[in-house]
Amino acid sequence: MKHNHDYPDLPVVHHLERIASSLKNSPTRYLVLTAETAAGKSTVVPRYLLGHFPGKIAMLEPRRLAAYAIADRIASSLGEKPGNTVGYRMRFDTRVGDATHLELMTEAVLVRMMQEDPFLTGYSLVILDEFHERSVQADLALALLREVMTLRDDLYVLIMSATLDTERLSFQLQAPVVTVPGRQHPVEIRYAPPAPGTPVHLAAASAVRSVLSSAGSSPDHPGSILVFLPGISEIRKTRSALSDIGTVFILHSSVPFEEQKEVLSALPDGDHNHRIILSSSIAETSLTVPGVTCVIDSGLSRVSRFDPRIGMTRLVTEIESGFSAGQRTGRAGRTAPGLCVRLWAEHELRLQESPPEICRCDLIPLVLECALWGVRDAQRLKWLDQPNPGAWNSARDFLTSIGALDVSGAVTATGKSIARLGVHPRIAAAALAGAPELAVRHSVTLESPADQERIRQDLKRRLAEAGISPGRNVPAQTESPELLLAGFPDRLARHQEDGKYRLPSGRTAVLAKTARDTNARFPEWIVATDVDGGEREGLIRFFEVLDSTKAEAWLSGRTESRRTVKLAGQGALNSRKAVLHETELYGKIVIRERFGKPEAGETAKAVCEALQNEGTDILPWNAASRNFFARVCFRLSRTAHADTGTLLVNPEDWIVPFLPPDGILTEEVFLESLRWKFDGQAVDRDVPNHIKLVNGISRPLSWEEITPGKGPEPVLETRIQDLYGCASTPCILGEPVLVRLLSPARRPVQITRDLAGFWKTGWIEVRKEMKGRYPRHNWPENPLAPQLSPQ
Repeated sequence: MKHNHDYPDLPVVHHLERIASSLKNSPTRYLVLTAETAAGKSTVVPRYLLGHFPGKIAMLEPRRLAAYAIADRIASSLGEKPGNTVGYRMRFDTRVGDATHLELMTEAVLVRMMQEDPFLTGYSLVILDEFHERSVQADLALALLREVMTLRDDLYVLIMSATLDTERLSFQLQAPVVTVPGRQHPVEIRYAPPAPGTPVHLAAASAVRSVLSSAGSSPDHPGSILVFLPGISEIRKTRSALSDIGTVFILHSSVPFEEQKEVLSALPDGDHNHRIILSSSIAETSLTVPGVTCVIDSGLSRVSRFDPRIGMTRLVTEIESGFSAGQRTGRAGRTAPGLCVRLWAEHELRLQESPPEICRCDLIPLVLECALWGVRDAQRLKWLDQPNPGAWNSARDFLTSIGALDVSGAVTATGKSIARLGVHPRIAAAALAGAPELAVRHSVTLESPADQERIRQDLKRRLAEAGISPGRNVPAQTESPELLLAGFPDRLARHQEDGKYRLPSGRTAVLAKTARDTNARFPEWIVATDVDGGEREGLIRFFEVLDSTKAEAWLSGRTESRRTVKLAGQGALNSRKAVLHETELYGKIVIRERFGKPEAGETAKAVCEALQNEGTDILPWNAASRNFFARVCFRLSRTAHADTGTLLVNPEDWIVPFLPPDGILTEEVFLESLRWKFDGQAVDRDVPNHIKLVNGISRPLSWEEITPGKGPEPVLETRIQDLYGCASTPCILGEPVLVRLLSPARRPVQITRDLAGFWKTGWIEVRKEMKGRYPRHNWPENPLAPQLSPQ
C-alpha cells in the first residue's frame, strides 16, 4: 500500500496522530471527530488512517457527488486515480480493485453491504462523514453498525462532522471526542432583504448583478459566486433571469451527474471569468466548490415532510436553520477572504437546528430494510432519534398491502425481491409486476436521458439476477398502466371535477397546471405516481392514465361494500327521515352508490346514532317535555346526578319502542317515551306541576336553573295575597321552593326562600308600599291571622 506523508497545510494535519491514537484506544471502538470548516478532515484523515488498520476502510458520504469528489481528491494526492488505493462504490459507477483499501460510498451502499454480510468481512473501519446532515440512511447505517459492532471486536467507527451535538452522541455511543479547529478566512456578511413580495429568484438574480457590478470597479478580482436557493424551480428561474451574463452552472440532484462533476472541477490557470453556481442545499457542507469567494444565501430551504394521516409527503419551503446559514456562509471563506450576502433582515429569528429526516420523512424504504435485518419493531434498534411512530406504522401498513411484509411485520419473499432492485419499494413492486419500463419512467422524472438509461439497464440486470426475466425491450406505452398499482395501490385516483382527483386516503389533489391546460377532457382514472400532499389539497406532478374498464377490473375483489342509514337534513328528529345509503368503496373513493328506503331496524339504529353524535338538542322538545324533564332532573337530584346526558344512555331501550315505522319522532311520542323511561306517575306524585298551599290555593310551579350547574329548581311565582295564611315556605321533596312575590299588577316585589322571615322583617315596609300603590286591596297588619280568608 502506498503511504505518502506529504499532506497539505491544513489544520487537521497537526492532530492526525491524536485522532488515530484516540480511535484505536477507545474502549468502545467509537470516536467522534468534530472539525470546523476547512480543517481538511474529509480528505486528510482517511488518507492518514490507511496505514493504521489492517483491513479496508469504508467512508460514507451523504451524496454521490461528494463520494466521487473526495475519492478523486484523495487518489490525486497519492498520485493515483480512483480504483487503486482509493476507490468508490455508488449506483451505476464502482471503481475498486484488489489494491483498494479506502472505499468512498453513500450510506445506502453500506446498508446494502451489511444486509448481505452482517460481519462486514474485510473492513476494519467505517467512517461516517458529514454526519450532522442526519439523513435517514445515515441514521439507519449507524443503527445497524451498532449491532455489527457487537458481533466483532476488531471493527472501529469514526463519526466526523463540521459541527455536531457531540455531547448527546458521545453519551449514547460512550465515545471519546476529538475537536479540531478550522481555518476559516474572514467573511463579510451583508444583509439585503428584498422588497416585500419579491420572488426569491428575482431577489437572487438582483444580488448576483449587484455583486458583479461591485466587482467590476474593485481592484481585487472576486472568485466564483455560489447562490443557495430552495429548489430546482427557483434555480431554473434564476438561471433564466441571468441568461444574459454568460454560463451559469447548476448543482442539484436532478442534474446529470457529469454536469455536477464539472462544477467541482478547478478553474484552469489564468481563467479569470466569474463562475456563477446556483445550488440547493447540496453544497452546504459535503462539497467544496473551487474558487468560491462570494455566497448569496436566499435563507430558504426545501424539505420533505411526511403526513401519516394521508400517507403522502409534501415539499415545504422553510426558513433555513441558523446552523445551515452558518455553513453556507463558510463556503465563501474556505480559500480566501469572502463575502456572504444574506437575503433577509439581520434580526430575523431562526431555529438553530432542523429536525433529522428520520423524524419527518416517509419511512417505507427504512422499514423494509429493518425487516430484512430482522427488526419488526422500531424499538428493537438503538437510534439516535426514534423514527416517527406514525410514519413507521404507515410504512409498515403499506409494505404489508403490497406483499413485502406479512401481517406480523416479517419480510416476505416478495419483499426480499423488492429490496434487491435498488429502487424505491414502490417502483420495485411495479417492476416485479411486469412493468419495468413504466417503473423506470416514473422513478426518474427529473433525471437526464443518460441517467434514465443507466437506471433502465441497472434495473434489467437486477431483475435478471433476481431470476425474473425482464422480457424484450418494449416501450413503456405498451405496458399496462394498471401494473403500476402493484407499487402504488394507494395512488389510484378518480376524477371529481376540473382536474381534481380523490385518492383512497380521502385527500383530493389537482393535476399540475400544464396537465390541466392540455386536457380538454380529464380521464376518469389515473395512477398518481408523484403527488405532493399539500396543506389542504395535493398536487399531482406525474401520473399515468388508466382505462376505466381496466381500473374496474383491478378493483374487483379489492373494494368494500358499506350499507349505512342516516337521518337526512338537520334539526329536530320530528322533521328528518332515515335514508339508506349503499356504497362500494376503495378506501375513501366511492366506486358506486345507491340511495333507498331502510328497514325498520336500520331506521331505529340511525335515530340512536344521530342522538349519540348530535346530542339531545335534536330531540323534539316542547314546553311540556322540557317541564317534565326538569321535574325528572329535580327528583333524581335528591339521590343521583341527572342532566340531558342521561338521555344518551341506551336510547334504544326507551326511544325505539315508541318509534313509528317511518322513524319520525313527534313531540307527542317523545313526551310519551320520556314518561315511560322515568315513570311519569311517580314524577307527577313526587314533583307535581302545581303546588297546593296551606290556605287551600293551588298555584303552578316553573323549573329554572338558578345556580349554574346545580340543575333545575322549583319556582313559585304568585301574588303576595295568595300567600296570606302561609307561615312557612312551601317545599317539594323537602326542598324550599324559590318564591317570587308579585304585586296585584304582577310586578316583582320580593324574592325569598324564607317566607317566615319575610313576614317577620320585610312585610312592614312592603305593606306600606303596597297600601300606597294599591289602596283598594287588603293589606293586613298580620297576614298570618287565622280569620283572614285567602283572596
